[in-house]
Amino acid sequence: MIHNVRFTAAILAGLATPSAALAEQACYDAKIRALPVDQVPSEIGDCGSDCIIMSWPWFVDLKVKRVIDGALPSKMVRVLTVQHTYRVSREGTWLLRKNTAGGYNVVVPEDGAALARCSAGVTSVEPYIRTGDGHTLDDLRDAGVRRYGHRTN
Repeated sequence: MIHNVRFTAAILAGLATPSAALAEQACYDAKIRALPVDQVPSEIGDCGSDCIIMSWPWFVDLKVKRVIDGALPSKMVRVLTVQHTYRVSREGTWLLRKNTAGGYNVVVPEDGAALARCSAGVTSVEPYIRTGDGHTLDDLRDAGVRRYGHRTN
């Protein structure tokens, strides 16, 4: 149930689309062992004086050590994840779902449930963050770097 709260916080802040928060739980496109080598928080929108944002979209660069299931085009991949702070900086298992921006969202199974690999032909989900006004995801990442910096491992 914690993950629903995280996605709700991101949705309330106008950072993620409801379809991404709901649809991404169903399956993954790639299961990998990877090391996070760079982590950049996106800028947090203003949700007013009576709210607290616990988690929001982050850009994380992963150095892929091994593809366990599925396929990836390279050994480095930039993913979108919803988190509160910097992740643990050691190698771990990551479940990735293709998004409509040409990248990947990190999928976190709810309550420790096992997820299946997406079947062929399943449509991609919306990225965890909206670009809008002619901006790209790279523009939003660069804005996050300017405002918060980033953490390399």
